[in-house]
Amino acid sequence: MGAQVLGKVTHATDGPRGPDVEHRIQVAREWLEEGASIEFELPRNLSCAACGGGGCDACERAGAVSTRGRRELPELVQVKLPVRCDDGPPSSGARSLVIRVPAHGGLAPEGSDLPRGNLMLRIKCADEAEPGVTRVIEERPLTPPPAPAPKPGLAGWVKLLAVAVVLYVIFLIFLRISGRG
Repeated sequence: MGAQVLGKVTHATDGPRGPDVEHRIQVAREWLEEGASIEFELPRNLSCAACGGGGCDACERAGAVSTRGRRELPELVQVKLPVRCDDGPPSSGARSLVIRVPAHGGLAPEGSDLPRGNLMLRIKCADEAEPGVTRVIEERPLTPPPAPAPKPGLAGWVKLLAVAVVLYVIFLIFLRISGRG
């Protein structure tokens, strides 16, 4: 299998920022096959991506990292899934997919102007999506696409011939009047 580009990085990935977090979700197999857009609510506390919840310097030995303050409203995150097909049934233990979502991770230390960390979204393919994960229907334009130009059929050729005959007759009349014909 050759290399496949899944996306592009538009933010600095190694600059100072808040701690990275990890979140796991299940999506429907057909959503991955189609490359659908999904939406889910981000929990307030998530596992630290550096230690997997065991406790480290990044999470101050807590194992968990806050993604928002206690009084802040829940955050809805939208992600476009890459087009991907799994080779095997759901019970085969197929690998999960990890997508890095910049600026949706843990909060930076209070008083710093650093951006939030990254959300490491681990996506597992299943027969159906878990509750809380919804597919985002992409809006389609309300105006229909322009109709293709009609191809000249027999009626078009007849009209073209009639115009040519009329122009020829006018030309002959002009020649008669001018005394040249």
